[in-house]
Amino acid sequence: MNDLEFVENRFEGVLPSSIGNLSTKLTILLLGSNKISGTIRVAMQNLINLIALGMDDTLLTGMIPTSFEKFQKMQVLSLWGNKLSGKIPSSIGNLTQLANLILAQNDLEGSIPSSIGACQSLQQLDVAENYLSGVIPQQVFQIFSLSLLPNLSHNSFNGKLPVEVGSLKNINSMDVSKNNFSGEIPTTIGNCLSLVYLGLQGNSFNGTIPSSMASVKGLEYLDVSRNNLSRLIPKGLEKLLKYLNISFNNIEGEVPTGGVFKNVNAISIIGNNKLCGGIPQLQLTTCPVITKSTKSFTSRVTITIICVVVCILLVSSFLALYWMKRSKKKPSSIFSKMDLLPTVSYKMLHQATNGFSLDNLIGSGSFGSVYKGVLDQEERLVAIKVLNLQNKDASKSFIAECKILRNIRHQNLIKILTCCSSINYNGDDFKALVFEFMMNGSLEMWLHPMTDSDNQSKNLSVLQRLIIAIDVAFALNYLHNHCEQKIIHCDLKPSNILLDTNMIAHVSDFGLSRLLTTSNDSSQKCTSTIGLKGSIGYAAPDIFS
Repeated sequence: MNDLEFVENRFEGVLPSSIGNLSTKLTILLLGSNKISGTIRVAMQNLINLIALGMDDTLLTGMIPTSFEKFQKMQVLSLWGNKLSGKIPSSIGNLTQLANLILAQNDLEGSIPSSIGACQSLQQLDVAENYLSGVIPQQVFQIFSLSLLPNLSHNSFNGKLPVEVGSLKNINSMDVSKNNFSGEIPTTIGNCLSLVYLGLQGNSFNGTIPSSMASVKGLEYLDVSRNNLSRLIPKGLEKLLKYLNISFNNIEGEVPTGGVFKNVNAISIIGNNKLCGGIPQLQLTTCPVITKSTKSFTSRVTITIICVVVCILLVSSFLALYWMKRSKKKPSSIFSKMDLLPTVSYKMLHQATNGFSLDNLIGSGSFGSVYKGVLDQEERLVAIKVLNLQNKDASKSFIAECKILRNIRHQNLIKILTCCSSINYNGDDFKALVFEFMMNGSLEMWLHPMTDSDNQSKNLSVLQRLIIAIDVAFALNYLHNHCEQKIIHCDLKPSNILLDTNMIAHVSDFGLSRLLTTSNDSSQKCTSTIGLKGSIGYAAPDIFS
């Protein structure tokens, strides 16, 4: 017997140690889509002739054994959809014949080991939806055999996307979305001539969209939304793409009218307030007509400004060097995460909401009201929660929400951008929190639309409801099990679940949340941020025990 396949059965319980006594001639072992729990048995190292091992979509816990390095003939290793934790072992680099490595949807942490560069037969690498971090080792981009989807999405990778990405000439898809990548998108990505799908959204990339992408003749799907990209849309992209999302950047200039830009359903450009032109359905402003004389004048002004700026910079540099020599070095200050957030004033929030106009009011509750606004310095849509300080618990709610949101980060939790504690124009205390704006409102609006609501003609499908429930479960799992200080939300209800442009759920409103201490004393197990309060029917009864 060379193959053993028990996929999609009802097996449950832990793997027996005797699994290592199976025939050493066994080449394929598939146990996926069962309810097998416990850890991966070290005894499996005896199955040295395994070519394919699939234990995906089960309930396995613990770490990936380092003894897997003995699977010298392994070509497929699929462990996705489990609860595996710890780091990806560096011994994975010993599997030199490995073609498919699929570790997505686990609780893995740490970085991708650089030893993976030894897997020169690797065609598919999928580590999405884990807690991996650090920079991507350059060795990953030296695996020239990669052709299927390298999926690094929904992690916490940071740093720049290496220029070596251009070496992956055979890849047809790449997804690095929902991470912390920064810097410019490397122009070498234009060398990935087989690329069809490219997902870069939800990072902190800056600079421009490389014009070299127009040379990737097979590119059909490009998503660079929710970054800090600027300048113009590169020429030539419209002839290639079938879908383009550049929303929520700082891109400016004229929107083409040909190719993908003919179909309003195939593009998303919102959140770029300096765009103009395009097809009428986009309802953008008309671009100004630039004559030759205007161009000449603009060129002269631009050159003059550049010269002045260079002179100022040179003088400033000399002055800075002079004062540095005369001054003693002072120790740098240590800032908390909240200190690093951009500061806003009452005036800025007042302007962003047109004087807290009722036209911008999108919700209200016992602790305050929420307004839609546009911050001048970023030109991005935000949600501004203004606390009702006449409620005695509102100040405590403000402090609680700041304390919690500054220390947590997850793709299914609302992201706080900044806060404001100031005085309004009447001399009264003013406190507000500024969040990402969720384009599709709350789950409450979709489940129970008002008679005059724009959503009354829209319905959530069964699949959408299931995905939203899974998103909320991911958020709660993070709050309960993966925070440095565990958190109980206390008021989880449809109106506190917000939906973004892609209908991804984000849990919000942490004003009533409770922080779990590490004390073993059950009487001191929880500390409430503002007392035992919450919406009737939604507060868990066990938090009152």
